Amino acid sequence: MKIITQISRVLVGVLFIISGFIKANDTLGFSYKLLEYFEIFKMPFFDPYAVPFSMFICIFEIVSGIALLLGIYNRLNAWLLLLMIVFFTILTGYSAITHKVTDCGCFGDAIKFTPMQSFMKDIVLMVLIIIIFLNTKLITPLFNIVISNIVLSVAFLVSTAFTIYTYMFLPVIDFLPYKIGNDIKALSMIPEGESKGEYEFVFIYEKEGKKYEFNANNLPADLDSYKFIDRTQKTIKEPFKPLIHDFKVADEYGIDFTDSLFSSNNYKLILVQTKINETRPGTEAQIETLAKECLENNLEFWALTASNLTEANTYKKTHNLNFTYYNMDVTPLKSMARSNPALILLKKTTVIKKWSAYNLPGYKTVLKYMK
Repeated sequence: MKIITQISRVLVGVLFIISGFIKANDTLGFSYKLLEYFEIFKMPFFDPYAVPFSMFICIFEIVSGIALLLGIYNRLNAWLLLLMIVFFTILTGYSAITHKVTDCGCFGDAIKFTPMQSFMKDIVLMVLIIIIFLNTKLITPLFNIVISNIVLSVAFLVSTAFTIYTYMFLPVIDFLPYKIGNDIKALSMIPEGESKGEYEFVFIYEKEGKKYEFNANNLPADLDSYKFIDRTQKTIKEPFKPLIHDFKVADEYGIDFTDSLFSSNNYKLILVQTKINETRPGTEAQIETLAKECLENNLEFWALTASNLTEANTYKKTHNLNFTYYNMDVTPLKSMARSNPALILLKKTTVIKKWSAYNLPGYKTVLKYMK
């Protein structure tokens, strides 16, 4: 049993450290996943705490995994791990049954799991953690308690610093479609030869209290004796889905400006303000100055938000901003940059550089990246 316990300890410890660091690399992205669960379980009062909760979980996973590998605080650690895995197994089990959350976010955007895969992963983890829980006496420390505590303290400080850094200055490793070097337009296109989907109409009829489904090729000869109920569309073959499939820019009248943004071969700067009312306070003056210098030097400046454009225009007047806001769906905006506001420099349609709300650039800095 000792060998099984040691194997379980190493597997769980390593997995928790990897999972924690991947989530800590994109703390804001993980908080979006928590918001999904809060919405499903009707707990909007937790929404303001989504980011602190996500940070806590990331740090806990890393520190707990390292403590497990060090072999210290075994009883307390086993209890915490067991409580945590029971909680998350319930969540992933619910997702697997209802499909209301399509990805648990366990490994951020680096590794995607279906709801059932997430649930099965948690079942395996639960078994391993139960083995650890029942056999904590078989786990001995790798080092003496002083060295172990120093290592654990350093791990706590490093994981905390890393989590806060990525929250303030964007993920160190970007796993999203809009990462530096990606061509937005190219990733929005359906390659030649790829399927655009195959569909057929299904006709639902009723006869003698029973319902029947027919397609256009197998309608019965005595169709007149059936009662028509409904017509639905059935997918025969799923269409190819581009990596970027929801990049749509529109003005206040709903007119599509996506092609206008894509058409220019020049550099352009994009301001991403996911929600106007959630913009980091104190950034308006920097944005106003930068936008003014961009326009004076013929550098395109696009401002994108998911907020109502009436609200955006009120904000614009309040802060004397001299650019036009355009609408975009909240999902691509969240993927473009994990910050509100954020700036993205494009060369034609390729991402060159990103800046978060905590390090917004001046025009001279933007010019360096253009050169």
